[in-house]
Amino acid sequence: MKKILWALGIVVLLAIVSIFIFEKWLVKTLPERLNSNEDRSYDVIFEDVNVQLLRRSIELQGISIQPLKENMATTITGTMKSLRLGGVNLLGFVFGDVVEINEFRFEAPKFILVRNDSISKNPADVSKAFQGLFGDLVSRGVIHNFILNDGSGEFYTKSDSLRKFGSFEDFRISAVNLETDSVRLNYAIPFKLESIETSLKNLLININQDQTFTLGSLNYDSKQEAFDFFDLQLKYDDSSIEASRRSEIQKDFIEIDVKHLRIEQIKAQSNIYGSWAIVAGLMTIDSLYLHDVRNKNKSRPYEPEKPMFEGMVEQIPFPIQLDTIKILNSKITYSEISDGKSEPGNLNFEQLSGIITHAISLDSLQSGEMLIHGEAVLNGFAPLRMDVVVPYGNDNTHENFHLEASVDPFSLPSLNGILGDLVSVNINSGTMEKLEITMDASRYSSSNSVIFHYSDLKLELRDEEAEKKKLMSTLANILTSNNNLPENNNYKTAQFQTQRNIYRGTFNLIWESLREGMLEIVPGDLMQLLMKEQDPSDKGKRR
Repeated sequence: MKKILWALGIVVLLAIVSIFIFEKWLVKTLPERLNSNEDRSYDVIFEDVNVQLLRRSIELQGISIQPLKENMATTITGTMKSLRLGGVNLLGFVFGDVVEINEFRFEAPKFILVRNDSISKNPADVSKAFQGLFGDLVSRGVIHNFILNDGSGEFYTKSDSLRKFGSFEDFRISAVNLETDSVRLNYAIPFKLESIETSLKNLLININQDQTFTLGSLNYDSKQEAFDFFDLQLKYDDSSIEASRRSEIQKDFIEIDVKHLRIEQIKAQSNIYGSWAIVAGLMTIDSLYLHDVRNKNKSRPYEPEKPMFEGMVEQIPFPIQLDTIKILNSKITYSEISDGKSEPGNLNFEQLSGIITHAISLDSLQSGEMLIHGEAVLNGFAPLRMDVVVPYGNDNTHENFHLEASVDPFSLPSLNGILGDLVSVNINSGTMEKLEITMDASRYSSSNSVIFHYSDLKLELRDEEAEKKKLMSTLANILTSNNNLPENNNYKTAQFQTQRNIYRGTFNLIWESLREGMLEIVPGDLMQLLMKEQDPSDKGKRR
């Protein structure tokens, strides 16, 4: 009996010693095993390791991640609380060439991303750099599951010195059943997998010295094929109006606020990370507020020709192919500070909703037509709707579109708040009963048809001090038709051509066409001369 006990004791002792020696061997060889890939871009360095053979787990502590290659467009360094290798195939670890790990888990990593300013300023390089880092780490073995919890990071630009330009918090990734021998660039972990969930909070990026982009949170779930963005904002430190006053030149100063943007039915061709490409069935934009400010007191530098609808889609900085875009509960405001004035006049498109179908930015994929339908209320008093057909085609039809728009009845004096300093006329009374415009637009002009029904129109002229010019106002009302209704003998519609100012956008052409049609229907020659804006000597390039 004693011999058996002695034998068992020796076996147990040998097992304990073997485990101790094996653990020591693992600790000694682990750095070399983790950093054995000759093509790796990063080294994983650790201060301490805890090996639990019975649980088949290895936990690294005091970890840092260091880039190996110089002159990269974007490099990442990192530290983290712990890195756990769970479900390790110990026999394969000892005798095999490739380490097999069931779970690769990062806890509370802190990343520092440095973008070489002289090499790259492409925003997509930020996500591409993280994708490269995670792909580099996961490719060090057969890793079935990847977990990252509570990650955070800071972004820096390197020129003469480091300048911080962004940060994020609460970064999480859960990737299940990876196939590390099969590359797929659509995800943060660039391999085929069963499913992946990613989330991020409080992303902040400084676009320039006084403009910042923020994102409250981001969620992606591959099983739902959906990406959610919450609380997107593009803001100036004070406001877009103040930015336009500080500027030495005239340009559009734009601020954006979006409560929720959701992309659904994401197709396999999409690349959410790296090069960025969105191919999906539906994008929903809920509660968009866009504010565009232009200060005409500033000199306007040379600008290239402005695109129309198709060109605007093609200017999106990454490829998109979206079956449907829905816009809900939104508002767009255009503010213009007129020459010689200090306060802006505003056009507000409130209660805005819209549907865009077949939006494609790549010429090689474009066919058929893009359809746009929008509805809004102008400055709180004029409900309007617009339908646009944009054919995709060759160079001859590249900038064509067909538009039909209408405005519901409203009181004409309401226009005084919009026209403001643009005209020298005040509308005292009148009712707009029907307003419709049809346009067939090309690159340089549009053919238009306008129907404008109104009644009881009375005007008065004003000078720079807004004092009534009684005699001229009386003459203006004599020369102006007070009513334009189908039952009137002098009933008018307008058929005309509008020359496009190629240095202004699509909506400028729509406004100019609508204005010309209304002026052709309402006043006589005197009123047209008094109301019409004159082009500058440069044929409208600065207008």
